[in-house]
Amino acid sequence: MTYAFLIVAAAISIYALLCVVRIILTWIPGGSYTGFGRFLSALCDPYLNLFRRGWLRLGTIDFSPLVALAVLTLASILFQTLGDGTRVTLAAILILVIEIVWKVVASILLFLIVVLVIRLIVFLSGADRNSPLWAQIDASLNPLVYTITKFFTGNRLVAYKNALIFAIILLLVLRIGGVFAVGALLRICAMIPF
Repeated sequence: MTYAFLIVAAAISIYALLCVVRIILTWIPGGSYTGFGRFLSALCDPYLNLFRRGWLRLGTIDFSPLVALAVLTLASILFQTLGDGTRVTLAAILILVIEIVWKVVASILLFLIVVLVIRLIVFLSGADRNSPLWAQIDASLNPLVYTITKFFTGNRLVAYKNALIFAIILLLVLRIGGVFAVGALLRICAMIPF
Protein backbone atom coordinates (compact mmCIF):
# COMPACT_ATOMS: atom_id res chain seq x y z
CA MET A 1 0.00 0.00 0.00
CA THR A 2 2.89 2.38 0.69
CA TYR A 3 4.04 2.07 -2.91
CA ALA A 4 0.60 3.09 -4.12
CA PHE A 5 0.81 6.26 -2.00
CA LEU A 6 4.28 7.01 -3.35
CA ILE A 7 3.09 6.52 -6.93
CA VAL A 8 0.14 8.86 -6.34
CA ALA A 9 2.49 11.45 -4.77
CA ALA A 10 4.82 11.22 -7.78
CA ALA A 11 1.90 11.51 -10.22
CA ILE A 12 0.62 14.61 -8.42
CA SER A 13 4.10 16.15 -8.50
CA ILE A 14 4.38 15.49 -12.24
CA TYR A 15 0.92 16.97 -12.80
CA ALA A 16 1.92 20.05 -10.79
CA LEU A 17 5.00 20.44 -12.98
CA LEU A 18 2.83 20.20 -16.11
CA CYS A 19 0.55 22.88 -14.62
CA VAL A 20 3.59 25.12 -14.07
CA VAL A 21 4.59 24.67 -17.72
CA ARG A 22 0.99 25.42 -18.78
CA ILE A 23 0.97 28.61 -16.69
CA ILE A 24 4.29 29.73 -18.19
CA LEU A 25 3.00 29.03 -21.71
CA THR A 26 0.14 31.48 -21.10
CA TRP A 27 2.74 34.23 -20.69
CA ILE A 28 4.30 33.51 -24.10
CA PRO A 29 2.37 34.93 -27.06
CA GLY A 30 1.19 32.00 -29.16
CA GLY A 31 2.56 29.44 -26.70
CA SER A 32 -0.90 28.09 -25.91
CA TYR A 33 -1.67 27.52 -29.59
CA THR A 34 1.10 25.02 -30.31
CA GLY A 35 0.30 21.32 -30.28
CA PHE A 36 1.99 20.90 -26.90
CA GLY A 37 0.22 24.01 -25.59
CA ARG A 38 -3.19 22.65 -26.61
CA PHE A 39 -2.36 19.28 -25.02
CA LEU A 40 -1.39 20.97 -21.73
CA SER A 41 -4.48 23.17 -21.92
CA ALA A 42 -6.75 20.14 -22.24
CA LEU A 43 -4.91 18.40 -19.40
CA CYS A 44 -4.43 21.26 -16.92
CA ASP A 45 -7.11 23.89 -17.56
CA PRO A 46 -10.02 21.89 -16.07
CA TYR A 47 -8.12 21.77 -12.76
CA LEU A 48 -6.76 25.33 -12.93
CA ASN A 49 -10.22 26.70 -13.80
CA LEU A 50 -11.56 25.41 -10.47
CA PHE A 51 -9.53 28.16 -8.77
CA ARG A 52 -10.26 31.05 -11.15
CA ARG A 53 -12.49 33.12 -8.94
CA GLY A 54 -12.76 36.86 -8.53
CA TRP A 55 -11.36 36.90 -5.00
CA LEU A 56 -8.04 35.51 -6.26
CA ARG A 57 -7.56 38.43 -8.67
CA LEU A 58 -6.06 41.80 -7.96
CA GLY A 59 -6.86 43.96 -10.95
CA THR A 60 -5.24 42.13 -13.85
CA ILE A 61 -3.03 40.00 -11.59
CA ASP A 62 -4.40 36.48 -11.11
CA PHE A 63 -3.15 34.56 -8.06
CA SER A 64 -5.34 31.51 -8.70
CA PRO A 65 -2.52 29.45 -10.28
CA LEU A 66 -0.49 29.91 -7.09
CA VAL A 67 -3.37 28.60 -4.97
CA ALA A 68 -3.97 25.70 -7.38
CA LEU A 69 -0.30 24.70 -7.19
CA ALA A 70 -0.38 24.97 -3.38
CA VAL A 71 -3.26 22.48 -3.25
CA LEU A 72 -1.33 20.07 -5.47
CA THR A 73 1.74 20.48 -3.29
CA LEU A 74 -0.32 19.77 -0.18
CA ALA A 75 -1.77 16.61 -1.74
CA SER A 76 1.65 15.43 -2.92
CA ILE A 77 3.22 15.93 0.51
CA LEU A 78 0.31 14.16 2.19
CA PHE A 79 0.60 11.10 -0.08
CA GLN A 80 4.40 11.13 0.25
CA THR A 81 4.02 11.11 4.03
CA LEU A 82 1.58 8.20 3.85
CA GLY A 83 3.93 6.38 1.49
CA ASP A 84 6.86 6.83 3.86
CA GLY A 85 4.87 5.04 6.52
CA THR A 86 4.73 8.06 8.77
CA ARG A 87 1.67 8.16 10.96
CA VAL A 88 -0.58 10.96 9.83
CA THR A 89 -2.26 12.79 12.69
CA LEU A 90 -4.71 15.64 12.80
CA ALA A 91 -1.96 17.85 14.19
CA ALA A 92 0.38 16.95 11.31
CA ILE A 93 -2.30 17.68 8.73
CA LEU A 94 -3.19 21.01 10.36
CA ILE A 95 0.47 22.00 10.53
CA LEU A 96 0.98 21.09 6.88
CA VAL A 97 -2.10 23.03 5.74
CA ILE A 98 -1.16 26.09 7.80
CA GLU A 99 2.42 26.04 6.47
CA ILE A 100 1.33 25.78 2.84
CA VAL A 101 -1.39 28.43 3.19
CA TRP A 102 1.09 30.75 4.88
CA LYS A 103 3.68 30.16 2.14
CA VAL A 104 1.11 31.17 -0.49
CA VAL A 105 -0.01 34.24 1.47
CA ALA A 106 3.58 35.22 2.32
CA SER A 107 4.59 34.87 -1.34
CA ILE A 108 1.71 37.09 -2.46
CA LEU A 109 2.55 39.68 0.21
CA LEU A 110 6.23 39.65 -0.75
CA PHE A 111 5.37 39.99 -4.44
CA LEU A 112 3.09 42.96 -3.73
CA ILE A 113 5.68 44.62 -1.48
CA VAL A 114 8.38 44.30 -4.14
CA VAL A 115 6.10 45.61 -6.89
CA LEU A 116 4.96 48.55 -4.75
CA VAL A 117 8.53 49.44 -3.75
CA ILE A 118 9.60 49.35 -7.41
CA ARG A 119 6.54 51.44 -8.31
CA LEU A 120 7.41 53.99 -5.63
CA ILE A 121 11.02 54.23 -6.83
CA VAL A 122 9.91 54.70 -10.44
CA PHE A 123 7.31 57.26 -9.36
CA LEU A 124 9.89 59.24 -7.36
CA SER A 125 12.37 59.14 -10.24
CA GLY A 126 9.76 60.45 -12.68
CA ALA A 127 10.56 57.71 -15.20
CA ASP A 128 6.92 56.68 -15.47
CA ARG A 129 5.58 59.74 -17.28
CA ASN A 130 3.52 58.79 -20.35
CA SER A 131 4.40 55.10 -19.94
CA PRO A 132 1.61 52.69 -20.92
CA LEU A 133 3.33 49.92 -18.92
CA TRP A 134 3.16 51.88 -15.66
CA ALA A 135 -0.38 53.00 -16.44
CA GLN A 136 -1.38 49.34 -16.75
CA ILE A 137 0.46 48.41 -13.54
CA ASP A 138 -1.25 51.31 -11.75
CA ALA A 139 -4.64 50.12 -12.98
CA SER A 140 -3.94 46.76 -11.32
CA LEU A 141 -2.44 48.14 -8.12
CA ASN A 142 -4.57 51.21 -7.42
CA PRO A 143 -7.61 49.34 -6.01
CA LEU A 144 -5.36 47.64 -3.45
CA VAL A 145 -3.29 50.75 -2.73
CA TYR A 146 -6.30 52.96 -2.08
CA THR A 147 -8.17 50.30 -0.09
CA ILE A 148 -5.15 50.05 2.20
CA THR A 149 -4.83 53.84 2.35
CA LYS A 150 -8.44 54.12 3.57
CA PHE A 151 -7.37 51.96 6.50
CA PHE A 152 -4.96 54.72 7.58
CA THR A 153 -6.77 57.86 6.48
CA GLY A 154 -10.48 57.13 6.29
CA ASN A 155 -11.89 58.61 3.09
CA ARG A 156 -9.51 61.57 2.82
CA LEU A 157 -7.71 62.05 -0.47
CA VAL A 158 -4.04 61.18 -0.26
CA ALA A 159 -1.20 61.86 -2.69
CA TYR A 160 -0.22 58.81 -4.74
CA LYS A 161 3.26 58.72 -3.22
CA ASN A 162 1.80 58.63 0.29
CA ALA A 163 -0.73 55.98 -0.71
CA LEU A 164 2.11 53.77 -1.98
CA ILE A 165 4.06 54.29 1.25
CA PHE A 166 1.02 53.44 3.41
CA ALA A 167 0.38 50.30 1.37
CA ILE A 168 4.01 49.17 1.62
CA ILE A 169 4.05 49.73 5.40
CA LEU A 170 0.82 47.82 6.00
CA LEU A 171 1.88 44.90 3.80
CA LEU A 172 5.24 44.75 5.62
CA VAL A 173 3.45 44.73 8.98
CA LEU A 174 1.17 41.93 7.74
CA ARG A 175 4.14 39.94 6.42
CA ILE A 176 6.20 40.29 9.61
CA GLY A 177 3.20 39.87 11.94
CA GLY A 178 2.13 36.83 9.97
CA VAL A 179 5.43 35.10 10.72
CA PHE A 180 4.82 35.45 14.45
CA ALA A 181 1.11 34.57 14.24
CA VAL A 182 1.74 31.48 12.14
CA GLY A 183 4.58 30.40 14.43
CA ALA A 184 2.26 30.64 17.44
CA LEU A 185 -0.49 28.78 15.59
CA LEU A 186 1.92 26.00 14.63
CA ARG A 187 3.06 25.62 18.26
CA ILE A 188 -0.59 25.33 19.33
CA CYS A 189 -1.27 22.72 16.65
CA ALA A 190 1.81 20.74 17.70
CA MET A 191 0.24 20.33 21.16
CA ILE A 192 -2.78 18.49 19.74
CA PRO A 193 -2.38 14.94 21.02
CA PHE A 194 -3.93 13.14 18.05
